[in-house]
Amino acid sequence: MFRAMFRGLVTQRVRLAMTALAIALGVAFMAGSFVFTATLTHSLESLISQASTGTDVIVEHTSPAGGFGAGSASPKPIASSILARIRGLPDVAAADGSVTGRAQLLAPNGKALPGQFTVATSWPADAAFQATYTRRVGRPPTRAGQVMIDRASARAGHFGVGDSITIMLAGQARVFTITGMTGYGSADSFAGGSLAIFSLPTSQQLFGSAGSYDSIEVKAAAGIAPQQLRDQVAAILPTGETALTAASVAATQASQLNSQLSVLTTFFLVFAGVALFVGAFVIWNTFSIMIGQRTRELALLRTLGAGRRQVFRSVLAEAAIVGTVAALAGAALGIALSRALVALLSGFGLSLPVSGLVVPPGQLALSAGTGLAITLIASLAPAYRATGVAPVQALREAAPSPVAFSARRLAAGLAVTATGAALVLAGLFTGAGVALTGAGAVASFIGVTTLGPLGARPLAYIIGYPLTRLPGRTGALARGNTMRNPKRTSATAAALMIGLALIVAASVMVDSSRTMLDRQITVASKTSYYVQATSADIGLTPRLAGVLAAQPGVRAVTEVKATDATVAGAAHRNVDGVDPAAIGSFTDLAMKAGSVAALRSGALLVAQADAASHGWRVGDHVRIQFGSFGVIRLRIGGVFENVGPLSDYLLSNPTFTADTGRQVDNVDLIRAAPAARGPIERALAGYPGAQLMNEAAFARSRSATLANLLNLITAMLVLAIIIALLGVVNTLALSVIERTRELGLLRAIGMRRGQLAQMIAAESMIIAVIGAVLGTVLGLALGAALADAFTRSQQATVTIPPIRIAVYIVATAAAGVLAAIAPARRAARLNVLDAIAAE
Repeated sequence: MFRAMFRGLVTQRVRLAMTALAIALGVAFMAGSFVFTATLTHSLESLISQASTGTDVIVEHTSPAGGFGAGSASPKPIASSILARIRGLPDVAAADGSVTGRAQLLAPNGKALPGQFTVATSWPADAAFQATYTRRVGRPPTRAGQVMIDRASARAGHFGVGDSITIMLAGQARVFTITGMTGYGSADSFAGGSLAIFSLPTSQQLFGSAGSYDSIEVKAAAGIAPQQLRDQVAAILPTGETALTAASVAATQASQLNSQLSVLTTFFLVFAGVALFVGAFVIWNTFSIMIGQRTRELALLRTLGAGRRQVFRSVLAEAAIVGTVAALAGAALGIALSRALVALLSGFGLSLPVSGLVVPPGQLALSAGTGLAITLIASLAPAYRATGVAPVQALREAAPSPVAFSARRLAAGLAVTATGAALVLAGLFTGAGVALTGAGAVASFIGVTTLGPLGARPLAYIIGYPLTRLPGRTGALARGNTMRNPKRTSATAAALMIGLALIVAASVMVDSSRTMLDRQITVASKTSYYVQATSADIGLTPRLAGVLAAQPGVRAVTEVKATDATVAGAAHRNVDGVDPAAIGSFTDLAMKAGSVAALRSGALLVAQADAASHGWRVGDHVRIQFGSFGVIRLRIGGVFENVGPLSDYLLSNPTFTADTGRQVDNVDLIRAAPAARGPIERALAGYPGAQLMNEAAFARSRSATLANLLNLITAMLVLAIIIALLGVVNTLALSVIERTRELGLLRAIGMRRGQLAQMIAAESMIIAVIGAVLGTVLGLALGAALADAFTRSQQATVTIPPIRIAVYIVATAAAGVLAAIAPARRAARLNVLDAIAAE
C-alpha cells in the first residue's frame, strides 16, 4: 500500500511540489514574523544594555506605571542642584547629568542622511560614562557650534573631522563643525540610527533644559554594590525623583518594549494566518482533484484487498510527507523573509533598529508544526472521500460526476454565511472584540465557498461570454470546461476570493476614513495655509510663527502643538495645544457645551464623539498620562463638535507645555491672502523641517498614514494572492492531465497548438475573474461594515473606490493568464497520437 503511495508521490511530484510551496510560503511568513520580532527585541535589548555601560545607578523623574513608551512627551527635568548633592556622597566614583533630544543630520545636498532616526545627546564629562562610544576619531565637542557624529553617518555623507554639517533642530537648519566621529558599542551607528553628540551646555541650550538634566548617571566606587549605592542616592533625593539600578532600568525597559512589540508580532501573524488559510484551500482542492483522478487506482487497490482505513492512512501519509517538506522549507525560508519584512516596513516609513539575526528555535518549530497540522486537516476531507471508492469503480473511466442542485448545500451555505455576517457585525458594533470579527470573516468565507458550486456555473457562463468571440471556438470551449466541473472551479476561485476580499475591504475602510478626515478639515477650517513639521518628533521651533507672521500678506498665525498620550486608559491618543484667544479664527470648533475660554484656566476641551462614548460632561475630570512626564487629572471645560485640523483633545499652549514638557510646535496655521504664498516660501528657506501646504495638501498629509497602511496591507496580502495563483496553476495542470485524450482529439481535428494554449489561458482567466467577483462582493460588504464602525463616532462614512477595485479585478484576470502559462505550454506540447491513446 505504501509502495503505491510513494509511486504516486513520484508521479505527481511537480503538482505536489506546487502544493508544498503554497504551504511553505505561509509557514515562511509565520516563521519570518517570529524571527523578525526576536531579532528586533534582541537589538533593542542590546541597545538598552549598551546605553547603561559604565553606569550603576540612574536618577530620573518618577514615572507613572507604564509610563515608558506611553506617549511622546519629553522627560521631566531634574534640577542641576541634585547632581552636586550626589557627587558629594562618599561611595560615588562619578556622576554626570545628560540631556537628550531629537535632530536630523543632513547630507551636503540638503537631504536627510539614510539613518533610520537621529538621537541627539550630550557628551558625558567623566570617562566612566564614555565607554559606550568606541573607536573614536578626533575629539568630543567642547563648545557651541561643535558636534560629534556616528561613524556610519560620516561614511554615508562623506564627512570628515573639521567638516561642516547641517543639522535640523526643531525644523530649522543649523550648521555645526564636526570635531569627531564615534562608534556605539560594537557598531558604527546607534542601532541603525544617526547620532549627534553636543557638549552638555549646548544640549541644554538646544533642547530647552537650561539648569536641568533629563537624567543623572552614577558610577559606584570600587567595592560598592549598585543596590547599596542606589539606597544612598535615594536617601538624598527630593520627592518626585527616583534612583534605580541601571540593570533594573534596562530590565524594565526591555519588558515594556517586548509588551509593545507583541502588537507588531500579532499584526504579522494575522497575515501569516491568512496565507495559511488560503494554502489550506489549495491543499484541499489539489488532493480532491488527485483523488478523483486516481479513482481507478484506488478501486484496484480495494479489489486487491486494501481496506478503507489503509486507503485513508495512505492519503494522510502523502499529505504528511508533503506537509513536512513544506513546513521545513518554510521555516528555513522564514529566516530570509525576516529581512524582507524589515525592508518592507522601512519602505512604508516604519524604520526599526534591527541588527544581527536571532533565530528562536521554539517558535520556528511552532511555525513548522502549524504548517504540517493545516496540511493534514485540509487533506482529511479528500482522504475520507477516497475511502468511499468501491472496487467496482476499477472498471469505469475516472470522470467528474455532474453536479446537481443541492438544497442541503444551499441551506448550509446560507446558514454559515449568515452566522459569519452576524459575528462580524457583533464584533464591530457591540465591542465584542477583534477575535469575534475575525471568526465571523472566516465563517463568511467558508459559507460563500460552500455556496460556490451552485453559483460557479452561471458565473462562468456570464464571465466567459465575451471570450466566446475568440477564433477557433477556444473561448467557448474554455467556458464549457469551467462550467463542466463547478466544484473544482469554485474551489480554485475561493482561494483567490479570500485575498481579494481582504484587499477590497481594506480599501473601502481606508478610503472611508480618508473621506471623513477630509470632510472634518474642509467643514471646520478657516485656515489659508498650513506649515507642518516634516518630523513630528523634531517639530518646529516656536520662533518660526513670529517669522511667518512678519511676512507681507499674512494676517494672522497661530501655533498648534501635539503629543501622543494615554487618555482614560486608551493609549496613543493625540492631544493638541492651541492658543485659546486665536484658535477660533482658524477653525470653527462648534462648541456644544462650555467654552473655548475655559482653556485659559487649564481646562480640557473634548470632541463630542469622545465625550459621548465615555459619558463625559463639562466639569468631569479626565486622567491623562503624558508618557514618563506624569499623570494629570484635567477638568473638562468644553465639548466641541468639529475637530477640523486639530485632535479630539485640546489644551492651551501654556498648559500643554507645563504638562508635557514639549515646547516645539507641530503645525502653524496661517490666515493670509493668496499673494502671501511666495513670501512664506522664501521665509521657510532656512527651515528644511517645515513644509508649506494648502488645505487639500494638508488633508492628504493627515491621511498619508492611512494610505501607507493600505499599501502595507495590500503588500502583505499579495502573498495570499500568490498562493492562490499556485492553486490555479495546480488545478489547470491536473486538468490537463485529466483531459489528455480530449486535448489530443482536439488537436487531431485541427486545433492548433496556439489555440490550445489560448483555451487553457481563457479557462484560467474565467476562474480568476470568478474569484475576483466573489472577493469584491465579500470585500465590499466587509469593508462597508468596518468603515461604518470606525467612522460612526464622527459621522458614519462609507466610500467605495471604483477605479481601484476595477484595477484589482483586471490585475487578477491578468494574473490568471500568467498562471496559465506553464499548463498551457504543457498542453500545447502534447503528442497527438500519445494523447489519443492515453487512458
